[in-house]
Amino acid sequence: MRCFAMLGTVAVAATLAGCVYTGEYHDAGYRSGRLSGDAYIGEIPPRPVYPQYVLTFPDETMFFYPMYQDEPRHADLRLESMRCVSDGAGHVAVIATVRNLGSSIIPAIPLLSGDMGAFRVAATATTTRGSHEQVYATQFVPLIVANSASLATASLAVPAADIVRIDVEVDPDRVVPDPLRDNNVLSWAGSMQAADPQCTVRR
Repeated sequence: MRCFAMLGTVAVAATLAGCVYTGEYHDAGYRSGRLSGDAYIGEIPPRPVYPQYVLTFPDETMFFYPMYQDEPRHADLRLESMRCVSDGAGHVAVIATVRNLGSSIIPAIPLLSGDMGAFRVAATATTTRGSHEQVYATQFVPLIVANSASLATASLAVPAADIVRIDVEVDPDRVVPDPLRDNNVLSWAGSMQAADPQCTVRR
């Protein structure tokens, strides 16, 4: 009996001696170093995730992560017009009209300025000496689809007679998921009078 047990042990040892432990399966691509990650799922690209920031009914998310769709939120901030108004002291403020032409509401979120709002509008004035001054206006409430809002910036410190150019940009912080961004800038160039400043531009 001991002989049979010894023969069996020798046979198993001989069989195992011819085996080489390689760990998990790797094909030629993984051996060459061209691919990385798990051998079975390494070639599957990562799925983009767009967290939901607006509550909807019915809720098709799991902890605000979508379960059934991978489409990004879509907004299209259209700067429709800009105009200047006088503050009565020789300075001007800029009023911008913005419309949401996207398919998603733009909610109020914490902005880079520290305010709670949907987005900001920046107006940059260029003077005759080549210096620049920038003022902002914040849209504090959500902007629903196809709705518009008019935002008035603070008055520029530079006198109106010294302004030769004004550039207005919607969402300079890039917090709104706008894939287009080809119609959110308007510019005016010329000269204006302090008593009646005019910088009207319509798209």
